[in-house]
Amino acid sequence: MRAAPGAPRERVPGWDLLRGLCAFAVMSYHLLEWQDIAHLSPLGTYGVYLFFLLSGASMAYVYDADRVATWAGVWRFLVTRWFRLAPLYLVACLAFLAMLAARNGFWASEIPFRLALNASFAFGVYDPAVWALAVGGWSLGIEFVFYLAFPFLMQAACTRAGRWVTLAALVLLQATWVLSTVGQEGLATAGVAYHQVPGFGAWFFAGCLVGQARREQGAWRGRGLAWTTGVFAWGGLGLLLVVATGPTQGEELLGWRGLMIPLACALVVWVSAQVRVERPFALALADLLGRLTYGVYLIHPLVYFGFAWFVWPGAQAAVAGQQALGLAIALAAGLVTCVLATQGFRWIEAPGQHLAKRLLGRPKSPLHPRH
Repeated sequence: MRAAPGAPRERVPGWDLLRGLCAFAVMSYHLLEWQDIAHLSPLGTYGVYLFFLLSGASMAYVYDADRVATWAGVWRFLVTRWFRLAPLYLVACLAFLAMLAARNGFWASEIPFRLALNASFAFGVYDPAVWALAVGGWSLGIEFVFYLAFPFLMQAACTRAGRWVTLAALVLLQATWVLSTVGQEGLATAGVAYHQVPGFGAWFFAGCLVGQARREQGAWRGRGLAWTTGVFAWGGLGLLLVVATGPTQGEELLGWRGLMIPLACALVVWVSAQVRVERPFALALADLLGRLTYGVYLIHPLVYFGFAWFVWPGAQAAVAGQQALGLAIALAAGLVTCVLATQGFRWIEAPGQHLAKRLLGRPKSPLHPRH
């Protein structure tokens, strides 16, 4: 059974679960890295890249090509996406600016210009790793560029030739970009050069193809993969990312890792779309992770640096050689982050989404997958 074009889509809980796991992977990587406890760079690298895959999948699942084929449709799409990303992101930007000022004793330069770039996500066009104010904000700038390209990508995906030619071109561009930046200088040196739009387009478009396929399949009505298959896929991918940790950051993008891990990520996103999440506890977990994802991603740096800069400035030195203490700090920071993310969804994210729907004259629909 195929869903009618433009019809509301049921949520895909498997994507909510995977998205939440990615947010926690990124947070775990950062909290362990910043305290010099463990350096599991693939968790951070591919945790973020999976966001691009899942974003493309969610967008193509909810929006078919017809819904973004007119200027009015494109406008509605972009306004909706801006209200989904901007409110909490701008709060995180202002909070980080205030923290920097309190720590350094002076305000950063060019604040109005930087805020304008971040409010519009225009920084995604050029050097997002430099101009993003919030930690991790570089990916949001790049993602908004993909939102601008989304109507064209969906048109390309309408035909078999168009989708495969576009995917092949983006994969070639991405591979060339990785090899010419990280492959030449390493990620530590080439981080700014690498974190540009060409390095991630294949991730987003591959996600679009997964989302389009899931939309065309319609409601499962008892079909799909068993819950245990999803658990195996998510756990297996997590284990692969840990095992694939190389001697230096960026090794995970090269060689066998750079080929095997992206294919595994795409496969797990596809599997997550097929998994039947039917048990009440699993549905509740998917709903919770869907609400926490964005807040966890943006808030955990504020929690950690707020603690390390103002509560216990000597925390990093104290953790050296005392992994149990570092793990306790990481756990505490994670718990505080989850509490704040829950409140951030309630008081900032959800009202922003509701405001967008009122402004656009669209009824609220709980059936759309969260992103």
